[in-house]
Amino acid sequence: MYISRKLVNGVYSYSLNQSYFDPPYWKTKVLLNLGTNPREYVHYYSDVAFSILVEEDLKKLGVQTDQFELEEVFYPFLTQDAQRWVDFSLNRKPIKRATTRFSPSEVHFFDRRRLIALRLDHREPWRVEEKFFPFYRELIEKSRDEIENYLWNFEDKLNYREKVRYLYAIFGLNYTPTQEDQDKLFIQRLCEIASDEAYRMGLSEDEVIKYYLCRYVWLYFDVIPIRRVPSFYLKMEESIYKEVAYVLNVSLETLYSLSKKEILKLFREKIKIYHPDLGGDREKFIRIRKVMEAFLKIRF
Repeated sequence: MYISRKLVNGVYSYSLNQSYFDPPYWKTKVLLNLGTNPREYVHYYSDVAFSILVEEDLKKLGVQTDQFELEEVFYPFLTQDAQRWVDFSLNRKPIKRATTRFSPSEVHFFDRRRLIALRLDHREPWRVEEKFFPFYRELIEKSRDEIENYLWNFEDKLNYREKVRYLYAIFGLNYTPTQEDQDKLFIQRLCEIASDEAYRMGLSEDEVIKYYLCRYVWLYFDVIPIRRVPSFYLKMEESIYKEVAYVLNVSLETLYSLSKKEILKLFREKIKIYHPDLGGDREKFIRIRKVMEAFLKIRF
């Protein structure tokens, strides 16, 4: 189960949904309508003690659940104190979901791309989307509606700067020379995704644009300020990437696939070799540090 949201007349409308398999796609069905405020279904006995008031309604529908599962489903709508209690309570029992082995190709490329950008803060997720990442499992056996709401909840946690970087990453907009080219590319790629039956999973183009992809249109045209990336900046960025790859003794392709944590680990190992206090070359030490600082700014 999961909570689905849709924008209706400028207001979010929520429902408790469940994905089910209707060959060849996973689809969704509404179990309960939650109105405009799911918090109304959380009853508090104290700052941290609470219950979710839908368990009996679900049992009448033949849906077996418990408060542990409902805590997870309603987690975004709990108070901060209640969320902390859920996170750290020793009595909390994690829900285990058994899933069969799968191939990355079973997850749509746009879903993989978004999850890579969210999980790894990767600026160029399209370069590594064919690789297997364990977190792809989070999107297996889910309907289009559940996948979108799952990713949407992650996107809500991004600050403004992170959202801009995320949007540019998932649509591959970082290297367009002019604003006009960038606008055309964004619209082209969004339309390609909307027309892809594998992405729509039985829904119409109008439905996926209206309920899901519209959030990216709004972010791109109404929230992100117009920005033009000069060609000299792109060349400078490419030069920095090449120098960092050389310093860390990895290929460019490997560098693109590494997470921030992995890059910093390699950097610390390399910088020790040139540290002046350890008998290293001072000039090389300063140069490597400056290059890494510049790289981290443009990459992360």
